[in-house]
Amino acid sequence: MTGTRWSAMRRGPGGWGGLALALMLSACGGGGGEPATEPPQVTPGRWVLLGSSTALGAGATGRQGWAQQLAAELPALGASLSNLAVGGSTTYAARPSGDLPPAGRAAPDPAGNVDAALALAPRLLLLAYPGNDTALGLSADETVANLGRVRAHAQARGVAVLVLGTQPRQLSEAGLARLAEIDRRLARLAGECFVELRSGLAGPDGRLAVDRDAGDGVHPNDAGHALILARVRARLRSGRCVRLGP
Repeated sequence: MTGTRWSAMRRGPGGWGGLALALMLSACGGGGGEPATEPPQVTPGRWVLLGSSTALGAGATGRQGWAQQLAAELPALGASLSNLAVGGSTTYAARPSGDLPPAGRAAPDPAGNVDAALALAPRLLLLAYPGNDTALGLSADETVANLGRVRAHAQARGVAVLVLGTQPRQLSEAGLARLAEIDRRLARLAGECFVELRSGLAGPDGRLAVDRDAGDGVHPNDAGHALILARVRARLRSGRCVRLGP
């Protein structure tokens, strides 16, 4: 069997008006030190979301999940969102179909991985894997390597990538520290195309805040989903990762 062996390692509230005034020239998702270039334009066109249960709206009531709300806003920009998230998924499942997983790790999911996303010819890929890796004992090296692999695979095919950070949840202190380490490294990797979420969702102990918790210590409630949407929207509208207008 051939393949790549893995390293162990409508306009809604908040609207999209005035985007042209916010557009700036900088690299999309590049780490520090890359020369400034014009961010890619991602509208009109299709966007695809890969992720796990929070991306499917877990913890939210009705259609209040952040991804559902984002999808409802995109037609005003001439865009649409295809949500390929799978509940319980880890970053290993997002890797390209030809990759061979290490022993004991999940294989790429042909219905929910980067190749499934690319088959839809998106202009933007969103990656939202907030914590299943850490909860299942995967290392920060594994999570960052997996998302880096997915990101590079998509970018090599001309697709812009937005990377969402981790979210606080019921974990040991070591697990919480691992989430923070993942975020630090993803921020360096993705640069202006990284969306930091933990600071807006965490309580004083670093776990999911009571007023953001749907009740299971893992998934955000409506207020938590609203926070995620606001930060995703702000990053998209900033003009520093992608362009949303001509």
